[in-house]
Amino acid sequence: MDLVHSKDVDGIGQNFLMGILYLFSLIYRGLVNFKLALFKLGVFKTRSLDCFVISLGNITVGGTGKTPTAQRLARDIRDMGYRVVILNRGYRAKWHGKVGIVSDGSNLHMSAAEAGDEAFMLAKHLPEVPVLIGAERAETGRYAIEHFGAEVAILDDGYQHWQLKRDMDILLIDAVNVFGNGYMLPRGTLREPMPHLNRSHVCLMTKVDQAAAGSREYIRKTLAQYNSEAKIVESIHQPRCFIPLPDWYVDIAGDGIPVTEMKGKRIVAVSAIGNPASFEQTLEDLDTEIIESLRYPDHHDYTMQEMQDVLRRAESQGAEAIVITEKDAVKIPAEVIQSHWPIPVYVICVEVNFQEGGSEFYSLLKSRLQEKLGDR
Repeated sequence: MDLVHSKDVDGIGQNFLMGILYLFSLIYRGLVNFKLALFKLGVFKTRSLDCFVISLGNITVGGTGKTPTAQRLARDIRDMGYRVVILNRGYRAKWHGKVGIVSDGSNLHMSAAEAGDEAFMLAKHLPEVPVLIGAERAETGRYAIEHFGAEVAILDDGYQHWQLKRDMDILLIDAVNVFGNGYMLPRGTLREPMPHLNRSHVCLMTKVDQAAAGSREYIRKTLAQYNSEAKIVESIHQPRCFIPLPDWYVDIAGDGIPVTEMKGKRIVAVSAIGNPASFEQTLEDLDTEIIESLRYPDHHDYTMQEMQDVLRRAESQGAEAIVITEKDAVKIPAEVIQSHWPIPVYVICVEVNFQEGGSEFYSLLKSRLQEKLGDR
């Protein structure tokens, strides 16, 4: 995977492999462009919903912060007085069907395994917002309108879901890993060619506080090349607190312990997310001492044996705490939560805070909502 993410390769074998992957990436690029052209020509039909549709997505694989951004956006729109729902694909969900109700806005109806970790997290964080899963967002959206009176539907990871018309396309761009390595899948990490940036109405740069010097300027310059009309917003992922794993399951919005109390602590960082480097950087910025980082594949389901191995490694190195993300917390076996481990497991809780361009974005969002749905 490191080889795919790299821009330069060394050696005959690596160059040959990258050449093969590059050939496939050209084929993939052509197929993506062809499919989008068929939608634009009307050969593939797009469907509409009788509500305001917002798409959140990206053009790269890996973690750009879609889930916490969807959480923040849904909460803010709800607080504006609109009935909002989240439509999630249900990636790696064990539930299969057309419309899956993770939450009806009052009660949870699925486990993390049934719903998929992202949808389950959203449902836990937003107890008053219905969360539905299903491959066809037009189907789940219609169900949400009919049964929950949805006025606003947020498509979590919807930039490539061209089957459904949207009123606002919000494209997330990771300021730490800017546009991946510039190559399409499978040679690189781009889901779509760079010119496809032109479809977005809003470009949200995430984790700008961790960005390298010049990254934000490079993103703005690139966007100006392909999409000079998009509103540009910057955001950070602000650590809120550390919550002991058993407490997190009881109250996901609990206060936990202040982030300052982890300063100087010797910790083992464990993650199975799209961008583990950003998670680890956050911990370093809080002045923790990471004695080991254990990375698993994105969306990995932890086994009890794996967690016991993590504990043994942490004990052998004199760790004072094991730290995981919320996305990992939903995949930890229940036996770990019930066990009394000698080393505590903490969940770091972060929230998205909009920075430069945030007020202008909310003004745009409110005016678009009022235009279609009326004032609240």
